[in-house]
Amino acid sequence: MKKLLRHFVLPLSVVAVLGCCGCAGVPKIPDMDRLANRISQPPPGKALVNFHRPSNLAKRGSAIFDGNGKLLVDLPGGSLFQYVCDPGEQVFITWADHASVVKADVAPDKIYDIMADTAAGWTRPGIYFTPLAKDNPRRANLAEFEQREKKTLVLNPTAPRVAEYETQWQMRVDEVKKDFLGGQKSDRVNLLQKDDCR
Repeated sequence: MKKLLRHFVLPLSVVAVLGCCGCAGVPKIPDMDRLANRISQPPPGKALVNFHRPSNLAKRGSAIFDGNGKLLVDLPGGSLFQYVCDPGEQVFITWADHASVVKADVAPDKIYDIMADTAAGWTRPGIYFTPLAKDNPRRANLAEFEQREKKTLVLNPTAPRVAEYETQWQMRVDEVKKDFLGGQKSDRVNLLQKDDCR
């Protein structure tokens, strides 16, 4: 019996160590985001971009940056992030093992939706963006996704370390922009057009 247990204990301890190593990547910022009231329309003249992450498969947050390297939110599983922005071009960046970029052209007074999907990764679950274009069949499930998203988050502008965090990851954001916005990975950029609104 002891030999049998030894065969299970060692692999379990290895799994535990690997699990901790899987926490590598973009670190969580304490108290970075806060709960918000969900809105159904953008303010007049603005656009609303919803980032949906209904799956609880990976509860740990995933940082979302804009094209200037500004941190927008650290979005955990089972959550929604609503980004109110000016009309025109917007760029959204996230990464775990691999980077994912969306270039959006948004119109005033319109609502757009982007899925923050989870996939297996080497060091942690990967996150990638899927814009819900007009012809995307998942648009029919938006109401279901919103029911599964138990909390709506916004960035807490007074959170400590946010500016430090942005500085820490600015080089990575710049690398992603260089590769994806006109570089060798520009064919991997996901596009969201003006008429992809609800």
